[in-house]
Amino acid sequence: MRLSKAKSRTARLLIALACVFGCRAEKADPTGGETHFLTRCDPANADACGAPLQCVCGVCTLPCAERATCRALPTAQCVPSSAVPGCVAPTTSGICDVACVSDADCSEVSASHHCAQGVCRAGASVPWSAGGAAGAGGATSMGGEPSAGADAGANACVGGAVEANQVLVLGDSFFAFSHQITAYLEALARDAGAISAGERYRDRSDLIGNALALAGNGIADQYASGVSEAPVKVVIMNGGGADALLGSCDVVDSRCPLIADAATAAQQLLAKMAADQVQHVVYVFYPDPGDPKVRAKVDALRPLIQSVCESAPLPCHWLDLRPVFAGHYPQYIQSDQLNPTDAGSKASAQAIWDTLQVSCIAQ
Repeated sequence: MRLSKAKSRTARLLIALACVFGCRAEKADPTGGETHFLTRCDPANADACGAPLQCVCGVCTLPCAERATCRALPTAQCVPSSAVPGCVAPTTSGICDVACVSDADCSEVSASHHCAQGVCRAGASVPWSAGGAAGAGGATSMGGEPSAGADAGANACVGGAVEANQVLVLGDSFFAFSHQITAYLEALARDAGAISAGERYRDRSDLIGNALALAGNGIADQYASGVSEAPVKVVIMNGGGADALLGSCDVVDSRCPLIADAATAAQQLLAKMAADQVQHVVYVFYPDPGDPKVRAKVDALRPLIQSVCESAPLPCHWLDLRPVFAGHYPQYIQSDQLNPTDAGSKASAQAIWDTLQVSCIAQ
């Protein structure tokens, strides 16, 4: 009889311990039970997310107008709905979301969340524009339009959502030396039927006043001028080359004030674009400069700007031109070892157009 009671007490203890550890595990995972925070959802199934979450922009979250709304959700911030992947027709000005650079940034949400195009989402760790499911509606780009590889009857982008005048080009001499990159890009868009013969993108890139931070915020001024003239939905830009060319560092690394200031200025500019409801940014970064000293500064700046782009509060598409120019530098770069030839401009425009097509931007 005593043995039976001992066994009974042991069994109850094991059950209690299992409950304790089980409860702790469930509490640590906010995507379980009735929450499903940042899990993709179908708006047609209103109860899928579980109260108080709602299916907004194809994801289980909370609508918000201020950061305080998101405090109860792990690492979440209130971001503009227009900057959310898959948000076709926002019904609220903002939602609670979690930005990321890699899957590790999503671990505080849950082990099942992955970084997809700069935001944390439950499910496959692939960008939406590369075929990730958007609820039950198939693949979408970061602007909410069907991607070029989408299934379920959506095999092409839906055109006409962005007018040519709503595309703004910003940058330094790499774009502005001849403006041929924009001209070739417009030709590709016309050939594809994305813009008509009389339409043009607005190219505000300049040979002077074109740094991110050095000697004033020239690229930010270009943007301010452009957005004051007309609404902007898509920005195609470079930036940082003028800072690296004209500035100096005692030690060339990420701690150099020149490089750190440029990265900070880029971060602030992208935040301003997000606040202005810009839908997409394509950040075009340079091929290798010929001067070793300039190249060292550009090499130190590149990963910082890439991180700024990938963690931006709006969809920012990173385009590194080094693979495009590899093996073609004699044909693609002028004797100044910085700016593109006509052939280099044409190759750059093609790379930008490919990026726009893959992500279904301004088609």
